[in-house]
Amino acid sequence: MKKIKILALLAIVVFLVQDMGDMFQGFADGWEAAGDRTEFKSSMSLAVRPTATLVPDSLQNAATGGKAPFWASQIESDAEVKPSAGMVVCVVGAIPIGLLLFYGIYCLVRLVIAVVRGSVFTRPNVRRMRFFVYGVVVGGVWFELFRWFSYLAVTGSVDIPGYEVAYDGLKYSWLSYILLALFTEIFAAGVKIKEEQDLTI
Repeated sequence: MKKIKILALLAIVVFLVQDMGDMFQGFADGWEAAGDRTEFKSSMSLAVRPTATLVPDSLQNAATGGKAPFWASQIESDAEVKPSAGMVVCVVGAIPIGLLLFYGIYCLVRLVIAVVRGSVFTRPNVRRMRFFVYGVVVGGVWFELFRWFSYLAVTGSVDIPGYEVAYDGLKYSWLSYILLALFTEIFAAGVKIKEEQDLTI
């Protein structure tokens, strides 16, 4: 039981320091970058692939004295783009999803407090775990969709001769999210079995 209490406290400390710190830093960076602008500007790192029409430039090789061809694999874009319908839906959906995330964080804190007090295998803890885990999953899905729609909007506004823009893939490790949801449901099943055994006794 002592190990569970220590891990619960460690989990919430790591979450607050790492994830919440990243969230507030990202919000502050976005707020500062926006300034007083009313138009939508998306600063995005675009993964690019050279096409067959690209004629590579060359670099001077200091070691051999010769020249070596080079091409870009990523380009930074700060293009002014018209928000797509998908982006507008994502922005509107950010409010309820944000509320769900904050409630999930509240549930996580309540869960840790309950565990520290010795109450572990209970239905309220199952509910708290589900709100937190599925809130994080929904928030991650929302963010991935917003990145995808932003990518489509930016790539539709830029033309890079000799290159084609490639999507750089998902930002988050979805295996860890799926495992977290799986362990939550295993915990819920364990609580249900415990309740049935208590009733049988």
